[in-house]
Amino acid sequence: MQSSDTALQVVDTTASSSVIDQQVTYTAEDSIIMKRQENKVYLYKDAFITYGEIELKAAYIEYNQKTNEVYAAGVEDSTGTLVGTPIFKDGSEEFEAKTLQYNFKTKKGYIEDIYTQESDGYLHSALTKKVDDETFNMEDGKYTTCDQKHPHYYLALSKGKILPGDKIISGYSYLVLEDLPLKVLFIPFGFFPMEKTKKSGILFPKYGEERNYGFKLEEGGYYFAINDNMDLQLTGDIYSKGTWGVNSIYRFKKRYKFESNLSFDYRVDKRGDEGFPDYEERKVFQFRWSHRQDAKANPTSSFNANVNLSSTSYDQLNGRNMNQRVNNQKSSSISYKKNWAGTPFRFSADLRHSQNSQSEKVDFTLPSVNFSMDRQYPFRNENRTGEMAWYENIQVSYTSKLENKISTTDSLMFKPDMFDDMRYGFQHNIPINTNFKFLRFFNLAPQADYTGVVYPSRINKYRETLIDEETGETTYNVVTDTMQQLTYAHMISPTLSLTFNPKVYFTYQLLNPNAKVEAVRHVMSPTVSFSFRPDLGNMVDKYYDTYLDSEGKEQEYYIFQNGAYRLPSAPGKSGNIRFSLNNNIEMKVRTPKDTANATKKIKLMESLNLSTSYDIYADSMNWSTISMTGRTKLFENKVNLNFGFRFDPYALSADKASVVDKWEWSETGKLARLTSFSVNLNMNLNSKSKEGSGGQRGGNANNIGGFGHDNMFGDGRDEGSQEAFDEYVNTLPGYVDFNVPWNVNLQYQFNYSKPRVSSTLRQTLRASGSVSLTPNWKVSVSSSYDFEENKLAATTVNIHRNLHCWEMAFNWVPIGNYQSYNFRINVKSAILRDLKYNKQKSWRDNL
Repeated sequence: MQSSDTALQVVDTTASSSVIDQQVTYTAEDSIIMKRQENKVYLYKDAFITYGEIELKAAYIEYNQKTNEVYAAGVEDSTGTLVGTPIFKDGSEEFEAKTLQYNFKTKKGYIEDIYTQESDGYLHSALTKKVDDETFNMEDGKYTTCDQKHPHYYLALSKGKILPGDKIISGYSYLVLEDLPLKVLFIPFGFFPMEKTKKSGILFPKYGEERNYGFKLEEGGYYFAINDNMDLQLTGDIYSKGTWGVNSIYRFKKRYKFESNLSFDYRVDKRGDEGFPDYEERKVFQFRWSHRQDAKANPTSSFNANVNLSSTSYDQLNGRNMNQRVNNQKSSSISYKKNWAGTPFRFSADLRHSQNSQSEKVDFTLPSVNFSMDRQYPFRNENRTGEMAWYENIQVSYTSKLENKISTTDSLMFKPDMFDDMRYGFQHNIPINTNFKFLRFFNLAPQADYTGVVYPSRINKYRETLIDEETGETTYNVVTDTMQQLTYAHMISPTLSLTFNPKVYFTYQLLNPNAKVEAVRHVMSPTVSFSFRPDLGNMVDKYYDTYLDSEGKEQEYYIFQNGAYRLPSAPGKSGNIRFSLNNNIEMKVRTPKDTANATKKIKLMESLNLSTSYDIYADSMNWSTISMTGRTKLFENKVNLNFGFRFDPYALSADKASVVDKWEWSETGKLARLTSFSVNLNMNLNSKSKEGSGGQRGGNANNIGGFGHDNMFGDGRDEGSQEAFDEYVNTLPGYVDFNVPWNVNLQYQFNYSKPRVSSTLRQTLRASGSVSLTPNWKVSVSSSYDFEENKLAATTVNIHRNLHCWEMAFNWVPIGNYQSYNFRINVKSAILRDLKYNKQKSWRDNL
């Protein structure tokens, strides 16, 4: 007999090595009793017995040394609850049971009320026989993905065979939901794969019905598990009214190297009846490729890709969500980057694509090659002592790029005609610059840029005279000839800029100690900058020519205007003075706190900026438009306000068709003419955490007080704890502060434009929000209102309910072209993904 607070360990050496090949070790917290006449050992309280990799824990274990059998069971505590039930572990295999009988020699046994996890599922069995190391036979079993001891749902298995880590094969089975047997939902036999390695197999299609397409089978096909690094999925869709589509997805992943995904989708969409006027057939496709190199693969080079190519109407026909359906812009890129460690040189090569589904315009850059040198200080001495000399601040860098650009339309994509308007060229640039700061607020920055461009062709414009043979009437036509001629154009562009940017501080201190406002601070940041570039003379003039237009007026043109690049300077000298004034206004206010001198800062205006510029060498109308922009936050940073004005100081002509060189104030008495105005208001409100408040106690609104799990019907029930739950509810006061997380975002946009006579006005209001009624209920809504169209647009309602091992979702688009709804309740686990109920109305029915 051993005292209860001391563990006793015994190594059994009585068993012959011819019977079992390893020693049996057992311990117990309370006592170990040996009966030599019966060759039995009895272990009490926290009993533990090991044999090789086999471990057995239980409140009570009985070990027969002669037959090498063990019997384990739990015991009832003072409340009658069974505790210390057996836990059996053999290598990676582990399960819990009510009672267990096991033979170390034959490795067979009987298990009562087994509970074990197999892959992502859980298995319960009333009676199980362990046949050998690899096989279990069971009767009256349950299979579920719910991790509760009393599951919310399960498949009742009449009998079955378990191959741990491989599969479960069962006979007749039916669904039980919340202890309610649904025997009409049965299967004659079942096969549940448990192996975590990938295996090839059939992908069963999803079924349904749509008004415009008829009955459908979607995403059915075959999955190829090629090896541990790659797989391939081939699926297809078919509809009873003729529409069909095929899809392929290829995945390749190499750990610490890269991950690549490639997919191609082709669909033939048919509407109406063939031979009738309303019949329509569209062939659409989508090609997607993503490739991501792991950062550990190579520290000096990388290769990444994100390609998204499709037909114009693909997303409108096949978008899975609202964002995809209304998306008008797509882009792709494939890039390679390389740098050389210890050097300033970098190299990159890109393939780019952009596509607009509304204009059907497609732009390609095939390719864009760049080589550059980071900024260098050639006259700087690393071992310098003392102050830096002016010439040590001179810096030089180098950039170059080679591009081939193609602009085409969706209908010409990947056809020979798409290359007709191809533009390509090479450009490199060497900027040399420095800067000097003097008199505290002045900064002088001289710079010289050398730019060289290779053009594959040039143009020649001239006026052609046409004489009508019948009437003798003479007309003129401008002809543009393109000559294929490789030309290197270059120039040196010196510029000089001078900037004056001080800061001026004004503080208004209120003398009244009882005033709520203590002080107001106004920070003004005026900036005056001057830039000058001299006339480059023949260096630029030779790249420009003139022609007579159809009215006989001389016009200037750039002879390389069809090239991919343009030299950065035009003929003649240029000079510009820019004026700007930025304002920041803050207020310090006293707060009603007990602490002395408690104050806080409030930003009245984060930024209020006015700017304009003056062109020194312009022939007329030297002043640019006056711009005023501002931003601030209101109501304790809950509302963001951005606004902008643009004014023109010059007046309109008498017919209001053009701007003339006359001041607006001399014509109308107004300082300037308003040409545009915009306001953007963005408000974001959300709930605040109430941690530490005495409202809700230790739990959530849906699961009061944290007792148990929230079952699928939301009654907060915890099996075996109803008495504790009722006792807790009786202690609650009459008021419970439900801390409900919520979020609301409102955005209002106002845009007004009147450059001449006619004006345009656009107003939109966008709203979105979400509320978590409980930790398991979430509702989100988004919508927008167009004041010009006077209607709502793009409205969606989403409701999600977490049902522990199940989930419910309701998605609804109540208005617009994409009106639809989708109600779904399904098991979360992918193993039983087909165990679901789905009811929907497709948005395709509205097209």
